[in-house]
Amino acid sequence: MVTVDKLKKAVKGDIEVLTEEQGLSIIRINNKKLLKKLAWQLKGEFDILYSLTVVDYSPSFELNYVFSNYSNADLFIIKVNIDEKDFSVDSLVDIFNSANWEEREAYDLFGIKFNGHPDLRRILLPEDWPGHPLRKDFKVDDEVRNWTGLDLKF
Repeated sequence: MVTVDKLKKAVKGDIEVLTEEQGLSIIRINNKKLLKKLAWQLKGEFDILYSLTVVDYSPSFELNYVFSNYSNADLFIIKVNIDEKDFSVDSLVDIFNSANWEEREAYDLFGIKFNGHPDLRRILLPEDWPGHPLRKDFKVDDEVRNWTGLDLKF
């Protein structure tokens, strides 16, 4: 099992441990450039990037990467913050294939760029959709209403 101590050694300790208990570890990294290195470390122990969620704390955004091990049901979560000034992070598709869909969804709904993603385009909304609808600053305006043909009321 990959331990947080092993990961700390791999990245020279730049990890904040939020939870470490049987079957669940949650860490926060302050440097998004460490994400890919940590994902490579986790690859041997975890089968899949199970989920990628985004939380809008405008002007910063928190990405939560949930890795899963099917044989023992362990979960490992990496939290990393990005801000609107540099709204990108390295793609993990070359390490975990399941990142493909997760990153495309985060791009589509929040506008986050994933550097090195092989096919970063919208996955849920059409290419001509204006903006990214899960961001707090998304406005339902006439363009959105006209595009949908619906009288959206929020």
